[in-house]
Amino acid sequence: MTPGPPRAPRLPLETDRLRLRELSADDEDEFIALYGDARITRHLLYGPTDTESAREHLAAAIRRQRAARRNTWELGVELAATGRLVGACDLTLHSREEAEIGYLLAHTCWRQGFGTEMAVALVHAAFGQLGATRVLSTVEIHNDRSARVLDKAGLRWEGTLRRYAKAKHRWWDVHLYAVTREDWLTARR
Repeated sequence: MTPGPPRAPRLPLETDRLRLRELSADDEDEFIALYGDARITRHLLYGPTDTESAREHLAAAIRRQRAARRNTWELGVELAATGRLVGACDLTLHSREEAEIGYLLAHTCWRQGFGTEMAVALVHAAFGQLGATRVLSTVEIHNDRSARVLDKAGLRWEGTLRRYAKAKHRWWDVHLYAVTREDWLTARR
């Protein structure tokens, strides 16, 4: 059996106020600012937190974009009205059935519905474009704001994963959120 054509989301993903698109070298200053903000990175298990590691992370993400086949799309999030990069997100296809989403947003954009808008766009792409049957996301157990974003995007709490990952010199516990295609379609009716 030969594998089917590679699946990929049609980019950019656009919402009323956001544009989720491939990253570019022009994003370096904003990307470094995002990952250098302790308010944003304190709940991130992985990811750069200093200038050099943010620069390396961006360069690696741009290199991965050139792959003929890939299962992760690391995207910049810009305000549609201004083109200013205000966040980053990723959509990973773990298997033909399961996708995972992740995101971060500039502190100046918190509490304005942008996080939910971004998460909804990622879930929609996972089900509508990639054909996933389940979308999941993990959230550090103290990140209540992100948990609310996932809830508003239609994902539901499924459990707590203790000692999920060791990062930043400690073990992290996370909440697992997920939604099935069937539940997502039902909620959209």
